[in-house]
Amino acid sequence: MQIWFVISLIFALVIAAFAALNSDVVTIRLIFAKYELSQSIVIIISAVVGAVVAILFGFFGRIKSAMKTRELNAAIRVSEAKIADLDLKLKKCETALAAAKTQAAPPEKTFKDTPEISPEKK
Repeated sequence: MQIWFVISLIFALVIAAFAALNSDVVTIRLIFAKYELSQSIVIIISAVVGAVVAILFGFFGRIKSAMKTRELNAAIRVSEAKIADLDLKLKKCETALAAAKTQAAPPEKTFKDTPEISPEKK
């Protein structure tokens, strides 16, 4: 931020020196009026108007950025709430699955588990 301040001061000094070197009287014609002013005053007024316009554009840009930041922060809060809700549902499902596994019936006997019948017992 300080570098921009120093650059602005240097630029202001250059404009002031340029204005001081150009002090002839000039005629300014607007749509509705005609003025005779010193050229240095016209240069300084033009520089000031340009600076004000640049400041206004910067100000509106900052407002737009702040609104976008606020919007994105709101979206983050909504997403975090959804994540918390889904985590809670996941934990409930895991608990229900663990309970179901412990209550499950023992596996049924398969063909391998049955004892062989000897031919003598037939």
